[in-house]
Amino acid sequence: MMNIEVKRILCLVAVFFSSAGNLLAKEMNDSTDIDKGAFSQSQSFGCIQQYPVTDPRWQGFEVSQFKQHLSATPFETAGVAVSTLALGLMDWDWGSSSFGTSSEGFFGDDTANGGMDKLGHVYGAYLLSELFTDAIHCRAANSVGAEASAVTLAWLSMLFVELGDGYSEKHGFAWEDIVANTAGVGLSYLRRNIPGLRGKLDFRLEYLPSGNRSGFKPHSDYSGQKYLLALKLSGFDLSPRNPLNYLELHGGYFARGFTLKEQEKNEPLRRELYFGVGLNIGELFFGRAGIRETTGGRLGRKFFEYVQIPHTYVANEGD
Repeated sequence: MMNIEVKRILCLVAVFFSSAGNLLAKEMNDSTDIDKGAFSQSQSFGCIQQYPVTDPRWQGFEVSQFKQHLSATPFETAGVAVSTLALGLMDWDWGSSSFGTSSEGFFGDDTANGGMDKLGHVYGAYLLSELFTDAIHCRAANSVGAEASAVTLAWLSMLFVELGDGYSEKHGFAWEDIVANTAGVGLSYLRRNIPGLRGKLDFRLEYLPSGNRSGFKPHSDYSGQKYLLALKLSGFDLSPRNPLNYLELHGGYFARGFTLKEQEKNEPLRRELYFGVGLNIGELFFGRAGIRETTGGRLGRKFFEYVQIPHTYVANEGD
């Protein structure tokens, strides 16, 4: 399912960044409590807030709230729906067959991509949930329950894609993709609802061109991808001058040897877990006083919540 992941992640990333200008354009109507160490409670920084705290009582899904949040985010929901439908009909072969299913597995050595495609689903659903959460906090008159509504929107969007795949002769509906999508939106929900977790934990994609695909293709060059969780020490109660604020702990996964070019080179199949220590690039360049509170500072730190820069960490892996 490499072709499907290309368009899918591109679509999500395009919608995410195309909405950034709209998100920054509108200030929140009332102040939001901010995690300790982030910003003053009296300040409101618009929709790209670094660590907004939700109500300590977790907000579940409510139909009335969902309807309000859906009507408050027309650009994001319409953009995802229209672009996904267009790509499905033009590039994903939707409508080429009657409904069918496929069994793809997860991380086994007998799978097509060693699990990298499934992590692509996790990451795509996660990004989409993050987008909808920020948009609802930005635009909705009442953002209570924003995380639950965002998770629902993201999950339904990814379900729509998978149902379309079911009518594709090349692909088919895969229940493993549904599991991966659920994991992605679930991670976003937990990260937004557990107080302080967003300041401590990121889920990121790292990409370095492998040469097994032409050009710069972070969305489809599976042998150049790594997915990781980063535990940021800056999210803990450290002194602002403590150099540990610029360090983070990594745990990640990658697979190699599954692409056609790698197989032609007789490269062995590898599925690797790795652990390391890295630099917190967002904190290093955008976390200092005078920069942190600016639009550029907020966007910079937000970008590095989702993207890992290669060669900025040391790890036990040998890739």
